[in-house]
Amino acid sequence: MNIKQILLLLSILFALTAVLVVSSALPWLVMLILPIAGLTILVFGAFSIRWNFFLKAIHCGDTTRRQIALTFDDGPHPDHTPRVLAQLREYGIRATFFCIGQHVEQHPELMQRIHDEGHLVGNHSFTHASTIDFHGKAKWLAEIRQTDEAIEHAIGKRPQFFRPPYGVTTPHLAKAVRESGHHVIGWRVRPYDTVARPSQRITKKILKKTRSGDIILLHDTHDRIIPVLEQLLPELKKLDFSLVTVEKLIQQQAYAKP
Repeated sequence: MNIKQILLLLSILFALTAVLVVSSALPWLVMLILPIAGLTILVFGAFSIRWNFFLKAIHCGDTTRRQIALTFDDGPHPDHTPRVLAQLREYGIRATFFCIGQHVEQHPELMQRIHDEGHLVGNHSFTHASTIDFHGKAKWLAEIRQTDEAIEHAIGKRPQFFRPPYGVTTPHLAKAVRESGHHVIGWRVRPYDTVARPSQRITKKILKKTRSGDIILLHDTHDRIIPVLEQLLPELKKLDFSLVTVEKLIQQQAYAKP
């Protein structure tokens, strides 16, 4: 269910509850339950991109083909991204990097390398600020467009894929994305690799959850990513997965036409 359907259902239930309370069939305290339930649903909807609550995101591709897509968020990072690229090159893998606009401007040479080595680049906002989810539509559009411009300046192509920071969605973001025309890319496998824990646990979680058509969320901004890839990539190959870009997985153009 989307937000409009849920709010309509809650409104109907609230009206029915009010009638029953007024008629003394239910205690007044019951009137508090539905608003609390509604608020809880809104919070979970905002923080769970896979619910497609405020906007529709793409989380996987064709499940009948043994293809999956690795994605890396928050880069480019001057130390870790080159090491990730080396790992991908060793196994002949193409991935998709959702980059922060500020980092793109700081490391244009890395952006060019990502592009030259056959990987795709997506938009991951300009600042990725901790308060970004409180932006209105205008500020969201500014974040998205500024990042598009930074990426286009670095690699000569304007991205069509956008991934919300933290995977959080809001009504303001939904309006901004509708206007910008981006495809919102989510994920189906999230091992929380930025949390400090052994790389073996991260790898095991990915292998346990991954199915055909999945988009996997990783980050090229921490030192655990290299041992994770060293363990993960050969195992995925053994399982006969073909690792492709998001563009190939979902059959949508990654860049705007010139």
